[in-house]
Amino acid sequence: MELDLDVFADAVTSHASQWNDAGVHWKLHRGPTRDKSAAWIHCATKDREAQLTVWTSGEAELDLADLSAGTVISTHYDMSTAADLTACLDELTHRLTSAPSGA
Repeated sequence: MELDLDVFADAVTSHASQWNDAGVHWKLHRGPTRDKSAAWIHCATKDREAQLTVWTSGEAELDLADLSAGTVISTHYDMSTAADLTACLDELTHRLTSAPSGA
């Protein structure tokens, strides 16, 4: 899938109200235009920080830090459809808004 970074930005915006309601602070970033350009979103809650980076190649990397547990989990995605992008953002939302470890 050749991922249009404007589509990623639109998908992020569609999740914004849910994140805002859950107390997630987030910011969308765009890298410079290259052969394999990237955009990323940095998210933070009281207990977690996450960065989801997507490339125009359809690859994505989610790094999630559980601050209370002191752990970092990295997940790689290879997206081939728009539904894959939505599922990736839904997974990010779930991981940010679910109860922290040990709760």
